[in-house]
Amino acid sequence: LLVPVLDPVLYLVPLPTDLKGDERTSLVTELTPKTEYSLTVYAIYPGLIGDSATIITQTPPVPPVSNFRVMEEGLFSLRLAWTPPLGKLEGYKIFIPRSDRPGLTYEQVLRGDTSSHVIDSLEEDKKYTVSIFAIYPQGPSQPVSIVGKTLKLVPVQQLLVQNATTDTVQARWGSVKGATGYRITWSSSEGHRENVNLGETFNFYMIQGLHPGTEYAITINPIFVDIEGPVISTPAKTLESSAVQTLKASAVSTNSAMVSWNSVPGATGYRLAWGPTPEFVGRDRPRQLALNGSTTEHLLKNVVHDTEYVLSLYVLFGSLVGPGVSATFRTSPLGYVSNFHVTSYTSSSIDVEWSPVVGSTEYKLTWNIGTVSQYLDRSVLFHRIEGLNPETVYIVSIHAVYGNTEGPEISLSQLTASVTESELIQAVKEVKVVDVGINSFILTWKRTPGVTGYKISWSPFHGGDEKSQLVSSSKTSFTIPKLQESSAYKIQVASMVGGREGSPFLVTARTLDLPKVNGFAALNTTDSSTSLNWIRVAGASGYLLSWRHISGQRSKHSQSHQAVTPAQPITSGCDTSTDDHIRL
Repeated sequence: LLVPVLDPVLYLVPLPTDLKGDERTSLVTELTPKTEYSLTVYAIYPGLIGDSATIITQTPPVPPVSNFRVMEEGLFSLRLAWTPPLGKLEGYKIFIPRSDRPGLTYEQVLRGDTSSHVIDSLEEDKKYTVSIFAIYPQGPSQPVSIVGKTLKLVPVQQLLVQNATTDTVQARWGSVKGATGYRITWSSSEGHRENVNLGETFNFYMIQGLHPGTEYAITINPIFVDIEGPVISTPAKTLESSAVQTLKASAVSTNSAMVSWNSVPGATGYRLAWGPTPEFVGRDRPRQLALNGSTTEHLLKNVVHDTEYVLSLYVLFGSLVGPGVSATFRTSPLGYVSNFHVTSYTSSSIDVEWSPVVGSTEYKLTWNIGTVSQYLDRSVLFHRIEGLNPETVYIVSIHAVYGNTEGPEISLSQLTASVTESELIQAVKEVKVVDVGINSFILTWKRTPGVTGYKISWSPFHGGDEKSQLVSSSKTSFTIPKLQESSAYKIQVASMVGGREGSPFLVTARTLDLPKVNGFAALNTTDSSTSLNWIRVAGASGYLLSWRHISGQRSKHSQSHQAVTPAQPITSGCDTSTDDHIRL
């Protein structure tokens, strides 16, 4: 850019170049790259040349190649690429200088429209410094260099043979950089040998046509065009059998069944399918699910009662499906409630009880000619129907319920009693078992006005002697003692007015289990004695210690019994052929 002078008519450049007076710039061409020049301009007026103005400048060098890079490393070659610079090019020169003495290992002149090149005939696993410069009509650019390294002839890494079946195995391996392919070879102990060549994109292969229960040597090596890499090998053995040998259904109920089978070595999973047999088509839909290879049993739920099913189990080996095996089972019919009977009745209530039904989820009790129903938990085995009319016949029905399905109905009829004096006595309300022990219960109830006392009765739930106790009207709680541990009881509380007894309030409860001894250990064992230790059990009055020979044989012996306190370590001579116990 030239600074203008006052009213110029013409500018002069000493190459020389004539410019018009209104021009402010001029392009000077055909200069030499990277050369210093002096540029002078004169202002010309009519009949007069003004003073000159001079500047010193230097032309830049021609642009070099940019983004010079190694695109691909080969075993004996390097593929290079670059971005061409702007400007008119005559070509490129690419070369590799010698590392140990002057001269070039490689030299090649390329055309100007080239942007990549492959240098081959190099040495394996060696670093090379490669340089390139662009050639312009004005001369060469500055060289640009990179370092590239040829690949090393290496074997395949991580050869893994898996998912063996009776006639196939699957081989997987890690890809080798620069390999153009792979060769897999398999040979049996009987001398049979086969191989296959695969492309560079393969990293797994399913070897087929093998013999059951046969050991094979699986080898693989990478291929670099026409050069084979190192070989690695691993053993493999096909399965004797790839089918499940035993498939069965057990613990069959009305709506479930436990299916089990033997484990198949090498299996990655199983596919279990089930559905009704042709005779029972329409009662349920066919279903299936996939299970992992460590599973050998599965609980089928929500199957239909009294229906025959066919089971099919298939072994999975990766993506391959092995042979299947089948079995059948039939679900149980819906069960009747058994032992349904009336235990007691009054003018306004009926007490009924029944035996448990295996597989049921609850019970449905209906009375008053089907107009009143109540669902009871499967743990409930009795019920008091209240609010009835005196001297009236009621039909009471019960169903066992299985999920959303009701079992067969069983019914009985009962005539309620006439009103008696006992029923004019106000009944006890809000009877509760507030504390449960190993051998006792604590009852509470709401005080009943107008009574002279209360009668508490209890008996084992599944039958046994009934015991009772009278308490004063001021009492609202009672402790039932001397019960059997781990046992269920029926408990009744009735109001008393003189010698007359009102209608009882019935509840049930179960005593706690006896606590277990914890921390039981044998210490300092010798050939004829051992020291025993355990953690004290709160409330225990003593301990019963038993021992026997592991063979189960018995023999007479002499034993000294040592009196100890609970949880105190004891040491006792042991006859290793005995079976005995002592009470501590």
